[in-house]
Amino acid sequence: MTDADRLHWRTSLAGLETTATDVLADDVPELAGRLEALKVRLVLRLQAPVAPAVGENGDEDRLLDAKQAAALLGVRVSWIYDHSAEFSPVRLPGRLLRFSESKLRRWMRRTSG
Repeated sequence: MTDADRLHWRTSLAGLETTATDVLADDVPELAGRLEALKVRLVLRLQAPVAPAVGENGDEDRLLDAKQAAALLGVRVSWIYDHSAEFSPVRLPGRLLRFSESKLRRWMRRTSG
């Protein structure tokens, strides 16, 4: 990690800390859930440092949110949620779903021909 990367995450975190004091009460549960998901990801990195997941072509497999997955497949976000079981999404705290890009690409190949 470069010095610029460290400065970036520290600045982003400081901005979030400032924003947290102004967040609307209705948004607190979502913010808390997303922060908890981030905390879990960081703790897991410390407990089990592993190489990143590798896709079929030897490149890193990325986890996509529903909007990114929908864009990749050319469908609506609601379609992604309706068919999410087909893609075995990763479930994060706060009811967040993430989808394996390599699984989505495999699904595209299977269904296109």
